[in-house]
Amino acid sequence: MMKSELRFGPAGMPIAMKGRKLSEGISYCASKGLKAFEVEWVQGVRIRKEDIADAAKIAKENDVLLSCHAPYFVNCCSPVKAKQDITIRNLMQSARAAAQLGIRIIVFHPGFYQGMSKEEAASNAEKLLKHVVEKMKEERLNVLLGPETTGKPSQYGSLDEVISLCKKIGTDRMMPCIDFAHLHARENGKIKSIEDYEEIFDKIEKGLGKKALEGMHCHFSGIVFSEKGERHHIPIGSSLPFNLLAQVIVKRNLKLTIICESPLLDKDALKMKSMIEHLSK
Repeated sequence: MMKSELRFGPAGMPIAMKGRKLSEGISYCASKGLKAFEVEWVQGVRIRKEDIADAAKIAKENDVLLSCHAPYFVNCCSPVKAKQDITIRNLMQSARAAAQLGIRIIVFHPGFYQGMSKEEAASNAEKLLKHVVEKMKEERLNVLLGPETTGKPSQYGSLDEVISLCKKIGTDRMMPCIDFAHLHARENGKIKSIEDYEEIFDKIEKGLGKKALEGMHCHFSGIVFSEKGERHHIPIGSSLPFNLLAQVIVKRNLKLTIICESPLLDKDALKMKSMIEHLSK
C-alpha cells in the first residue's frame, strides 16, 4: 500500500497525451509532479492485457496512486433485475481490471430514485452492493468500492446517503468519493465558506471515523448548475472556491487524493497543487 499523502491528478488522460497509451499518461503525470491518476472507464471497461501490465509497472515505479471510474451504466437502486445485472456486470468488470492495475478505489455513481422513496432506493443499493462485495471476495479482488456524491437531487448520493451506505457495507470494502462540485450543485451552490467545507469533513469523521479522512478520495472542479442540479464541469477558479478548501486541507493537514474533473484536467490539478504548496510555506 502506498503511503498516505496529499495527491493530485487528472480524471483521464492529460490534455497533451490524448490518444496515447495509459502508461504514457501516467508517466507524464509523474514527470509533472502529479501523484494520482484516475482511469476513466465511463463508457465501458476496455483495456488490453499488455497495457494493464505496462501501466501497473509505471504507476508503481513512479509512486502514482491509481483509481478508476466505473461505467456510467450503473444503477444500484433499480428494482429491475435486468438493470441490476448490468450494474453487477459493470462493477465486476471494473473490479477485475482494477485489481490487475493495482488500483485502490473504484468510483461509481450509485443510482437514481426514479419514483422510489429514499429509503427504498437505499435498501436496494445496499442489497446489490453487498452482493457485489461477496463476489469480489470470492474472486479475491481487494479493491475498494467508492460511491460518489452525486450532483442532482434526482440522484441517490447525497453526502448523508453515501456515508450511510459505506457504514452499512463496511469501510474495509467501501469508502466515499467526495465530489465537491456535485455537492455544491446538488444543494444549489451551498459551499461558500471555510465552515461549509469543515462541515463536510466533520460529517465524514462522525459517520465513518477519523480514519476515513486518511487518503480520502475526492473530485474537484468548477461547475455550472441549475435548480435541477449539476449541468457541466468547468475550470476551477469560478463557481466553487478551491482556495477555501485549500485552507482547510492545510489547517487539518489532510492527506487526500484530489482528482481534477475540470476540462483542464492536469493543468488545473497542477494549479490546485501549487495553491496548497503556497499556503504551506
